[in-house]
Amino acid sequence: MKWNLEWLRTFKAIYETGTLSAAAQELFISQPGVSLHLNSLEAFTGHKLFDRSARRMVPTEKGKIVYNYVIDPLKKLETGEQHFHKRALDERITISIGMCFETFQYTLEEHIAQLPFNLIIKFGEYPQMQQDLDNGLLDLIITPQKGNQQNLQYEAFSKERIVLI
Repeated sequence: MKWNLEWLRTFKAIYETGTLSAAAQELFISQPGVSLHLNSLEAFTGHKLFDRSARRMVPTEKGKIVYNYVIDPLKKLETGEQHFHKRALDERITISIGMCFETFQYTLEEHIAQLPFNLIIKFGEYPQMQQDLDNGLLDLIITPQKGNQQNLQYEAFSKERIVLI
C-alpha cells in the first residue's frame, strides 16, 4: 500500500488550520471525509498523528515528523497546480506539425516567437508523418509530396528555388 495524496493534503490542512471543520472548509469536503482521511493515514503510518482536544487538533511528535516530510513536496504540487490552472485560463491553442528540419529552418524558425499559438514540431520521414497525421498525432504536415489519402486537403505552402552550380 502506498501513501494516498488526498490523505496527505487533508493531514496538511488539519495541521495548518488546527481543526477538522476548518480543514474540511479549506478542502471543500465534509468533516466526516476529513476524519476518514486522517484515520486512514494514521492506520497507514501506525501512529497517532494528532491529540484531539475539545477545540484543537494538536500534532503529536510523529505528526510533526510526518508534516516535515510531506510539506515541501505538497507545496511543490500546489505550486504546479496553480501554475497549470492559471495557464489553462489563458491557454493558447497548441498545434502539432510534422516537417523536415530544413523546412523548419528556412520557413518557420524565425517566426516562432510571434505565433499566437504553441507549436509542437516533429521532424521525421514523410511516410511516417503522414501515418501520424492519419492517427491524429499531428494536426498538419509540411511535405514536398502528396500521399495517397483522399480525405486530406493539400495547399501550397511555399516555393523553393534550387540553383545548380
